[in-house]
Amino acid sequence: MTSRLMKRVIRYEDVPLPYNMESMLNDILKNVFVLPSLAMGILGDPNAFYTADDGTSVPTNASHYGKKVCTCQGKCTCNRIFLDPSASWGWDSYREVYYYGHTYHLFTACDSKYDLPIHIKCVSANRHDSITGIFALHELLLLYPQIRFHSAAFDSAYDNTPFYQLLNHYGIVPIIDLNPRRTSSEPSSDYVCYDDKGVLRTVKCGEKMRNWGIINNSFRRKFLFPVKCDNCDLCPINSSKTYYEKTIDNPHFSGTIVRGSQRWRMLYKRRTTTERTNDRIKYDFKVKSARCHSRNIRSVRTFCAAFCCYIDAWYNENPVQLADVFPLLAAA
Repeated sequence: MTSRLMKRVIRYEDVPLPYNMESMLNDILKNVFVLPSLAMGILGDPNAFYTADDGTSVPTNASHYGKKVCTCQGKCTCNRIFLDPSASWGWDSYREVYYYGHTYHLFTACDSKYDLPIHIKCVSANRHDSITGIFALHELLLLYPQIRFHSAAFDSAYDNTPFYQLLNHYGIVPIIDLNPRRTSSEPSSDYVCYDDKGVLRTVKCGEKMRNWGIINNSFRRKFLFPVKCDNCDLCPINSSKTYYEKTIDNPHFSGTIVRGSQRWRMLYKRRTTTERTNDRIKYDFKVKSARCHSRNIRSVRTFCAAFCCYIDAWYNENPVQLADVFPLLAAA
């Protein structure tokens, strides 16, 4: 699914996005707060911009059972009103609990010492981050044509080949943590090794592995164990077992910045700015504890909290007195 979505985004990358309430709020965030902050120099270099993205779970106060509109006593099958129809059940991997609500994805400025958001996207809780990241990145680039994004940092939920390909298409350096479930060694890797000529063989009996071709979609080469393994007692491997070897052009490892290098670790460390931004919006500005039964109302509160983050940053840069806002007080 991510591969089809990535190809569709690239095919229609110049098509403008539909104008809805969320896009209007992102326009306000851009024109009133982000662009003036760029001019002030508190967001970073617009010609080499470093950004990061992460999602955060926000439960809704609406009931997943809906609200009864009939006069039936006890349980019934009558139609009900759902105050937040776009909400769904999702999994909070940090707290390891299920919740009913939405997921907010925030792109933040990594070079800003104030942890400021530049784009906010709200989706249903059941949508995976690897799906949301593709069209959220597309919206970000359409929203800020005047910014040249150099790199983008993400956690392991975004570790999939189509997302790497999309970032490379836009010329953005991917700084993504590896997903251990995708990149862990196969159980059979302890039984495979290379000989002095670079040929892949089994460790115990030394038989040559069967080359089963390249899987282009995942940038891997597939190998099968020798047929002799079915009648061999040296190891518990049979000929139906597979071994995958990543090719040299695999985007997970062939990035501009070498994975695991000092520069890569420094850029990935900046991803924590998204966590601080999410916590500030949800807890400092009480977005999570607000009694909201609608996605639109909570989205407005979320954007207002983002606006307040910028106002605080501006005040720290240039403290404003009450007389500066109301000049008549200075003359009194």
